[in-house]
Amino acid sequence: MKQPQLRRAGTIEPLWLKRGAARRKIGLPRPPAQLLERFERALEDILGAFLAPVERAPVAEQIRWHFGFGHPDGRRGKRLRPRLMLQIALDEGGTFEGVLDAALAVECLHNYSLLHDDIEDRDEVRHGRQAVWARFGLAHGINAGDSMCAVSYLALLRNSGALPPDRLNHMIRVLHEANFAMCVGQSYDLEFEAARRVTMDAYLAMIEGKTATLFGAACELAALSAGAGRDRAAAYGELGRVYGRAFQIADDVHGTWASTQETGKAQCSDIVRRKWTFPIVWALAGPPSDARAVIASRYRRAAPLAQPDVDAVMTALDALGARRAAEAACCAYACEAAALTERADLDRNAVLAAVTAITERRTSTAYAGVTLSR
Repeated sequence: MKQPQLRRAGTIEPLWLKRGAARRKIGLPRPPAQLLERFERALEDILGAFLAPVERAPVAEQIRWHFGFGHPDGRRGKRLRPRLMLQIALDEGGTFEGVLDAALAVECLHNYSLLHDDIEDRDEVRHGRQAVWARFGLAHGINAGDSMCAVSYLALLRNSGALPPDRLNHMIRVLHEANFAMCVGQSYDLEFEAARRVTMDAYLAMIEGKTATLFGAACELAALSAGAGRDRAAAYGELGRVYGRAFQIADDVHGTWASTQETGKAQCSDIVRRKWTFPIVWALAGPPSDARAVIASRYRRAAPLAQPDVDAVMTALDALGARRAAEAACCAYACEAAALTERADLDRNAVLAAVTAITERRTSTAYAGVTLSR
């Protein structure tokens, strides 16, 4: 898989910046915030409708707990994929109602993966609350995840009469392929837990399946929901996958350096578990040095890292400039997305460009002069 190539700071003005500036200049409207509020209400209402017949079953309480429905702090997910889908659908001349079922399906499939991911990664906290498996037990966590997977397909079929059968069949195929790709990517991630070394190519293959493919499916499904042709929808799918790669790298940075308050998870939990994130893979791909030896020695261990070892790894990552390298990777993917956008005439109102900028800002420090190729 192609590795991101850095464009050095000052050599170009990224196209998403040009588009964003042009959009602000002519005053094009963003999708109204009330549409996101409508989606949140629809998610709760439709999940409630699915759960109502089984209200006394444990899985109903578990799903409500996972989504934060009725919880005092009300902390929920970012709904980033539905946000992208609403933006694309409106950009392509679609409507909120037309894309709603596909957006619900993608968000439910994403949350199915989170329920299982928490188990496989042994994360006990999600959105500042106990993860479902930690609160209700391992078996219940698996079952709740399986339930959300089923609901995702039922959501896509909810108003199937509004779509031509061949288009609906294609959309179901896109979602199933994304589901399978996520499982493949997660299998790589699990295999990496016992690895002594992970190459950048292997890491990129992992995030392609685990993260990028569902972003791609979300964007493709949004375009299909709005009536776009298959080729145009597939181009949106590729744009989504590029964005998904950038998002995962930014998420790796966030999970390594952000506080518990920001992430809703234990601080440095990826390092404690010796996860092969972008900063670690990049750091160990370089020539021998004392800092790399510190990381390599800790990552050869089978057990979770103690706090002194976590601190040593973090110091070594900072010394090597791993965070700056991750920022450079996000910038490179932003440039790739901008080029694809121009080539295929996508994102005409620059609604996705703003989201790309937000992703880059999650890794925000200087990136000039960092080389990604190893």
